[in-house]
Amino acid sequence: MAPHHYVSARGAEQLPKYKYSGIDRSLYYNYFLSPFAQWIVDTFFPEWLAPNTITTGGLALVAVSHAAMAFYAPNLDSVAPPAVYMFAAFALFWYQVLDVTDGKQARKTGNSSPLGLLFDHGCDAVNVVFSACTMTSTMLMGPTHLSLGILLSASSVFFFATWEEYYTGTLDLGYVNGPNEGLAIMYVIYAITAVTGPAIWTEPCPVYPSLPNNAFFVLITCVASAGQCLVNVINVARTVKFSEFVVALFRIVPFLLLVASAVGLVFYSPFDFFSAHPRVFMWTIGLISCKMVMHIMLAHLCEEPYWLFRKSSVVIAIVAGLVFAGVIPLTEADTIMYGIFGLVVASYVHMVYFVIVDMTTILKIKVFVVKEKK
Repeated sequence: MAPHHYVSARGAEQLPKYKYSGIDRSLYYNYFLSPFAQWIVDTFFPEWLAPNTITTGGLALVAVSHAAMAFYAPNLDSVAPPAVYMFAAFALFWYQVLDVTDGKQARKTGNSSPLGLLFDHGCDAVNVVFSACTMTSTMLMGPTHLSLGILLSASSVFFFATWEEYYTGTLDLGYVNGPNEGLAIMYVIYAITAVTGPAIWTEPCPVYPSLPNNAFFVLITCVASAGQCLVNVINVARTVKFSEFVVALFRIVPFLLLVASAVGLVFYSPFDFFSAHPRVFMWTIGLISCKMVMHIMLAHLCEEPYWLFRKSSVVIAIVAGLVFAGVIPLTEADTIMYGIFGLVVASYVHMVYFVIVDMTTILKIKVFVVKEKK
């Protein structure tokens, strides 16, 4: 067998044997989303419709919503027309619904596969960045620590959930969780904003008047996210041996360094790139996080160890270090940051493309075509 780009020979042997294990205790999911999605699949979706096409369609909706918001609020602090906020609510709601229907369509057509699971997780990871940018724009957070808090808290929850799944073998979603209630809160906020206007989010919070509503929202989000990440760590500690738990903790260091770097660049950087180009900054950090999640998930599917210190990460770290050390002049900071962003995008696209090539070759399936039932 010819060598693969991201899947080892051992991984290629294990990949077809993978069996998904997941629990979702959410009442919203079990009593509304799941039955509604099943009705859509049974009523409207033909057998020839590939599950990954459904997932891509949902992500495309969110991408259009993100682009519309970026047009009207490039710096996360401008007021957009009410229709933009309402479309954001519409897009995120249907993304959530379609994200549930893809798995049901896969089971209906006999097309459940590790590729479908990774494709679904990959789209969810990208949606984290889309939604973080749209939410911060909606609540007029601007290029501030508030926007950074939303991005990092959402990315952390997704990362640690995937990390826990790698070690426990099960994606365990609680009674209140991000993919269900978290997204629902977001599209409700978008819908409210479409009616009232975004200025309400900068008014004093009724619960804690010394903070505006958007800052109070970020505070609650960060506390809840930290609590969920702690639960993930505890679940892993209860599942694996102590020596393996120590290794597991060591393997999250690259993500913690990413978080620390983002905080350092916003609060302590000698140049203020975040204020000038907030979306580029958020997409750079967000895509690095997405790529880390993809590596963990791929390793989980292939039952292999994972390592998050990648070549692209080393290059980025070296360049950032040279800027901070003064070797690269601050006058070139914008050029350097855009160069890093380009490298991150290229690295992420490279992984997505070749992982799909590897997995379709190994599993003998096509990414957007339904295989015939045996």
